[in-house]
Amino acid sequence: MSYQRSDKQDPKRLILEVAIRLFAERGLDAVSVRDITGTARVNLGSINYYFGSKEHLVREVFDTLLAPLQRRRIALLDQLEMQASDGPLELELVLRALIEPTVRDVIGKQGPQTYLPRLMYQAYAAARPFLDEKLSEQQDQVAKRFIAALARAAPDIPYEEICWRYYLVIGGFLQLISDAQMPQRLRRLSDGRCDTGNPDRVIEELIAFFVHGMTAPSPSKSDRKRNPPKGRMKSQATPST
Repeated sequence: MSYQRSDKQDPKRLILEVAIRLFAERGLDAVSVRDITGTARVNLGSINYYFGSKEHLVREVFDTLLAPLQRRRIALLDQLEMQASDGPLELELVLRALIEPTVRDVIGKQGPQTYLPRLMYQAYAAARPFLDEKLSEQQDQVAKRFIAALARAAPDIPYEEICWRYYLVIGGFLQLISDAQMPQRLRRLSDGRCDTGNPDRVIEELIAFFVHGMTAPSPSKSDRKRNPPKGRMKSQATPST
């Protein structure tokens, strides 16, 4: 599908929006400069003119989608920390500040921001130094802020466990909201009982699961060494056939 461009439409913005959709639908590496300019109906040299290169365009795609989201997350976290002063943070509210802005942006909405979860999966799937640097710049500082807040909200959980669980939270909710858009496998598996198109339900399910996950007892390394899973012992002792 090609875009119909009016004379008043900003060609740079048009290229960016087309690139976001094509990258999300086909993959960052599968989409060529010609694909983008042809779909946007702009001159082949427009990407170099406005962005410098395809790599710079990819960086701007992530900056355009990710930076506003991270600002909203941090604003919510700042508000929670200001209200708590020197007191404890409420774990559920910290998780909501992390999760809710993304869910609200994506589920039941239209527009470039809805493609962010699929693009994030692609970014994590393959090493791209030019993009890894951009994502580290945007993500790591925010991640460390939330990890510190989660550690403050769950002081009985070791910091190492908080880091593990933060990463599991990110992976879990990206998976769910990506599935809510397409291919909606959870809806199929539940015979339609799981309404992944309802952002309120999605948020509450995620929060309920992650609150318990963040506060679960830490696994004991010594217990794991003394009592390895029986299934693993059996598979190692039994020759494969």
